[in-house]
Amino acid sequence: MKIVVCVGSNCTMMGADSIIASLENLKETILKKEGVNPVFDLDIEIARCLGECKIKKAVSPVVVVDGVIYHNASREEIMSVVLDAAFDNILTK
Repeated sequence: MKIVVCVGSNCTMMGADSIIASLENLKETILKKEGVNPVFDLDIEIARCLGECKIKKAVSPVVVVDGVIYHNASREEIMSVVLDAAFDNILTK
């Protein structure tokens, strides 16, 4: 799973740093525990600016998860998406 977090000024002011910190913590702790799909991988990328706020107003922070753009992303929303994906293949077998 590839996650790109925008750290442009608007996104940073609206909580991008919190999302990045939570993703890094998740990668270091929870995703290494038993029960997570062993082939699941989390690639966290930081983008200087994704330009979404230039297209639409009031969309920060912006996070892209496997090509899906999340406007006004919350830490909880992104963590939920990641955890659902990490456990999805285990639960469907």
